[in-house]
Amino acid sequence: MRFATDGKVWDRLLPAFVLPYAIWTLYVHLIVSAHASFTTLLQGLPLVAVVAVAATAGWFRLHDPAAAREPTPAVQGSAAPATPGPTGMGNTRAVPLAVLAAAMLWVGLLSAGMPYAVFWWGGLLAMCGAWIRHLRGRHSRPQAGSAVKCPAWLVPCVIAAAVCVVLVANRPDADDALYLSIPATLLRLPQQPVLLHDTMYRLPEGSILLPFYRLSNYNVLIGAVARLTGIDHLLVAYLVLPALFAAIVVFAWIYLLRRIVPARWPVVLPILFLCVMAFGEAHRAYGNFAFVRLFQGKAILAACMVPAIAGAALAYARHGGLRHWLLLCAAQIAALGVAASALFVAPATAALGLAGGWSPDARRSLRFVLGLLPAAYLFGAAWLVGSDTREAQALALPSAVAMPSVPHLLERTWGVWSTRVLLTALLAAWAFVRDPVRARYFSAGAFFFLLVALNPYTTPFVAAHSVGAKTYWRLTWALPLPLFLAVIIDGMGARALALRPKALAVGACLALSLPAIVFGSRFGTLLRANHVTLGFPGPKVPPIEFGVAREVAEHVDEKGTVLAPQDVATWLPAFAVRPNVIGVRHMYLSLAFTPRETAQRSNMMRYVEGKYRPADAERWFAESVRRYRLTAVVFSRSAPWAKEIETILGEQGWRPLSCGAYEIQVRGEPGIAAAGPAGCGTQAIPARP
Repeated sequence: MRFATDGKVWDRLLPAFVLPYAIWTLYVHLIVSAHASFTTLLQGLPLVAVVAVAATAGWFRLHDPAAAREPTPAVQGSAAPATPGPTGMGNTRAVPLAVLAAAMLWVGLLSAGMPYAVFWWGGLLAMCGAWIRHLRGRHSRPQAGSAVKCPAWLVPCVIAAAVCVVLVANRPDADDALYLSIPATLLRLPQQPVLLHDTMYRLPEGSILLPFYRLSNYNVLIGAVARLTGIDHLLVAYLVLPALFAAIVVFAWIYLLRRIVPARWPVVLPILFLCVMAFGEAHRAYGNFAFVRLFQGKAILAACMVPAIAGAALAYARHGGLRHWLLLCAAQIAALGVAASALFVAPATAALGLAGGWSPDARRSLRFVLGLLPAAYLFGAAWLVGSDTREAQALALPSAVAMPSVPHLLERTWGVWSTRVLLTALLAAWAFVRDPVRARYFSAGAFFFLLVALNPYTTPFVAAHSVGAKTYWRLTWALPLPLFLAVIIDGMGARALALRPKALAVGACLALSLPAIVFGSRFGTLLRANHVTLGFPGPKVPPIEFGVAREVAEHVDEKGTVLAPQDVATWLPAFAVRPNVIGVRHMYLSLAFTPRETAQRSNMMRYVEGKYRPADAERWFAESVRRYRLTAVVFSRSAPWAKEIETILGEQGWRPLSCGAYEIQVRGEPGIAAAGPAGCGTQAIPARP
């Protein structure tokens, strides 16, 4: 079976996910606002499933205003004549190459030391000019033979590759200290209100880490799937749901690509996959928020929901209709459900998509305004959460770090070389799209992205008064720049293949492939330098530290209290049954305890890590053990004072449970620790290689 490039089947797959997930998000928001329990949530799921199925089926029955208006790409043998585009841009082989060369030169000057303000003004004016030229153009008729047929195996191959990466790539992330504590606590304490109380320390009177985390429900979904299926929640979190969302990411890409490069999307799709996999230069790079990290909601937001929102916004801006408006609304609500960062990322993505489909007439202007309305739900939900919060908590993690300049922000987010590549793609992608109507997304997106997100004059104010300095970089997700690069690579490849004789075409393709191979081999997401290891599918955790945490959870009584280094304590909240912890991550302590208590707990963790030792260490640590009634202590065997810790605990009657890279000591009282081996090394945890 073969699907032509205009096959409607691909357009149905993304809404079939977005609409039910939006309804799930609304349901969880209702549960959270009512302070209802996880048990109550599970009891209402059958009714919610019926509503979701009915609503999705009803949406598919709505009239599609795009059906009669969307131009059909010409395939080989079509009688449609080739007509030049009205703008004259992107219709010859030389113009896109000239634009790309100019963009590379401009970015090169920035890298050579040109002031960013000069670069910004030049890029802004250039993108404004390109956008105005595209606004004056109309749909250009596709050239005969310009469309590419999509063989039946292509999309499944891309999906299989994405799922394979999700399953075999292991790139642990310490943010799971919070994320996994939510389903673990829901499963252990199902009678507690959902997303109301603290889940890392399980303090009776404590609230969830940050109020806005109550708006996201991806981790609640993990708990619900685990309870309904009986599968361990760690396997659901790391294997089951990420593999499913890997396929949905590809569907979202297809949905957007069919609205901007409908004739070439079968070629651009695998190129886009390779582009994303190549961007692993920095921890925050696009590639590291895609398949190697798809076990977290914010990665699903960046990789899946952003293209879904952009595609829905383009469809509504061009064609209008209740059908497209509802999908745009559902996509933003679903985005909020997967990650709280959608509060500002989703409206920005929708606005860029609406601007890319806008024309200077009253009808399109009204659509633009109506297309912004779905963001009202996001802002309203945020306001309700903030007003209902009784605790005097900050809405962002505390930080004394000042907002960096835009170039430094981008280099921290994407990496030095990746920034140069992506800025070039931002400035040049529009020239490689022949149809001026479809090219508007690239030119308008680049213009407003520069104007708002990368504006050197407004960035400090916006970061300080709305988005936050520590989370401002996530605004760069609003424009899927790897897609811009994929369109350029496709255009360059098509021009190289068109050269004659064939030997010249092959040589040109090899010349173009060489820098891409070098870049990917140096900054690819699957490299060990990117902290990725490949292996048998399993939890995405560091094996040594997670093994120690598992041993503590299994052998230490649930009513006990554990002191452990941050690298081990990070993984303790992931277990449904586990003891209390002195601290999980240093950066989270101040959000749960007073400044004095934060300092004390942080110093205790640093002491067993081998990073802090007060002058009266022996008396101070012995007193801390008694004060907090510790029942287990984990300390690094490489700590300079590891012997001192062992001696202090031994004098109080403690005994070793196991040792290796870390030693676990438990209080030698009956009933506190489960029966375990006596003697260090009896159940040895393997040391680091």
